[in-house]
Amino acid sequence: MSHGITTIVIGVNELWKQSIELGKNTQSFVQMPFYQLRKMIEYKAERVGIEVISQEESYTSKADLTARDHIPIYGVDDERAKFSGTRIKRGLYQNKEGNLFNADLIGAGNILRKKFPEIFSKITDFSFLQDMKVIQVFS
Repeated sequence: MSHGITTIVIGVNELWKQSIELGKNTQSFVQMPFYQLRKMIEYKAERVGIEVISQEESYTSKADLTARDHIPIYGVDDERAKFSGTRIKRGLYQNKEGNLFNADLIGAGNILRKKFPEIFSKITDFSFLQDMKVIQVFS
């Protein structure tokens, strides 16, 4: 709570791990016990009064947070989904203006936006997403 965190939103994909090509790197990642990790985060967060929310995360890595693209739900309203930016390589996202951003931060921001649609409505400069800052929450 020293950072003022009151809520954690965790992206959840119910179909995760269903159709994965098992290369050497993917194979070890797929075995990560995501459910256990999520439950541990929930347990530790709730002990200190932080709410944990699970949010469906489809298309959050494809949608452009900076352009406020509509983020559809997989299988519900995604038939004609168009995204203005693109992930150009692992870890790097390019918006329609050609600006480069950390792709994980774009995805995380879009997960937040799916849960709280107006969360970034007052932000006009997204340059803070171009560099990551790590904050240790649990010790």
